Amino acid sequence: MEKNGVKTERKAGAISVAARFVCYYLLIVVAGVLGYVGSWFAWCYITCPIYTFEEPKPFYGDKFYNPYQSLEPDRWRKCSFHLHSHSWLEPTHNVNTPEEFYAAYRKLKFDAIAISNHMAIDETYSESPLYIPAYEHGYSIKKIHQLALGAQKVVWYDCVILQNLNHKQYIIDLLKEHSRYVALNHPGIRKGYLPDDMKYLSGYDFVEVLNRHHIYEEEWDAALSHGHKVWLIASDDAHSVDNIGEVQRSATFVNVSDDNTSVLTGDAILERLAQGAAFGVRFPSSLATWEDKILAAENVSFPVAIRVQEDSLHVVWQERMTQIDFIGDTGNLLKTSIDTDTAFYSLRPEDTYVRVRITSPEGLVYYLNPVIRYEGEQPIRQSLHSIDASKTLLKRTVIVVIVSGILMGGYILYVRTKRKRGSSKI
Repeated sequence: MEKNGVKTERKAGAISVAARFVCYYLLIVVAGVLGYVGSWFAWCYITCPIYTFEEPKPFYGDKFYNPYQSLEPDRWRKCSFHLHSHSWLEPTHNVNTPEEFYAAYRKLKFDAIAISNHMAIDETYSESPLYIPAYEHGYSIKKIHQLALGAQKVVWYDCVILQNLNHKQYIIDLLKEHSRYVALNHPGIRKGYLPDDMKYLSGYDFVEVLNRHHIYEEEWDAALSHGHKVWLIASDDAHSVDNIGEVQRSATFVNVSDDNTSVLTGDAILERLAQGAAFGVRFPSSLATWEDKILAAENVSFPVAIRVQEDSLHVVWQERMTQIDFIGDTGNLLKTSIDTDTAFYSLRPEDTYVRVRITSPEGLVYYLNPVIRYEGEQPIRQSLHSIDASKTLLKRTVIVVIVSGILMGGYILYVRTKRKRGSSKI
């Protein structure tokens, strides 16, 4: 009995040693991973420069730029640029393949879609003329996300915990280096982009005004009111085509011609989108079946003409609309026309831009890009930021000193603890 007891004790001791050994090296691995991740996060904050931001200037000039001047009434292309198929180790609701997304959106008469997975460029249909390389950038806690359209590669830089104006501007600049166009996705979610941010940020091309979750007119108007030439996009931000509530909540219609000679391409769609020749549609949330969605898609109507003529903005639609609103600086409602297919607004000297919102009898709401004041040959996109070299150097030095102090303190604590353990064994 005594021998068996000794054997059992030795076996238990061996298991205990093995367990300590495994735990020790497991802790080393965990510490290494956390150290690497922490170092990456710290590096992102260290490398971000500090900018000096000039005060923005509202649109000005004696002419109005009209993005619909060369509108072709029968050349509207239905698009969605913000969709998520299954990728990475995302939650289980990202279960649909890109093929399933394309099949579902073809049912709803979409001409082109872009799969914009988080931090990954999907290449499933890269051989198609309509292919648009895209991804959604950002993994910050506050969901400060951007859409990279015409993306060449994924930019992994991000500031995860907090982002101020400098971080947001730096990320836009980095994305523009490796993408043709950049949009600010769902800007108001978790207050990711505040209206005051929209006042100073520049270098991006679009604002996701219509998203499955919300409508972000306030953020868009904040940018427009301070002279930023940025157009709208309208997207579903769908993560599953099996959930009918996520599909065709919003769509972007782009006016692009194939000239009857060449094939319609994703590049041509992006080019016209960047010229502002597009509008967004918000579909009713009450549509609960595929049949409802298909019928709503067929109920979309289109502008016949949108023109600036004799100091007035004229809108002519295919059918009588319930309400046509003209909206100006800071989102102020300027004029409303009821139950008509034709409306106009007399432009005033103080109007820097005017945009139109239209409600149909079927409950669809249309959002048009603005006409904007400009001078010279064409409107320019203002850039307000420049790097403050001295403040940037000072910030980086302070961060390096703090991080070095923390690491040195940790090392000293480790050495002292090891010495105490060694002396206690003696």
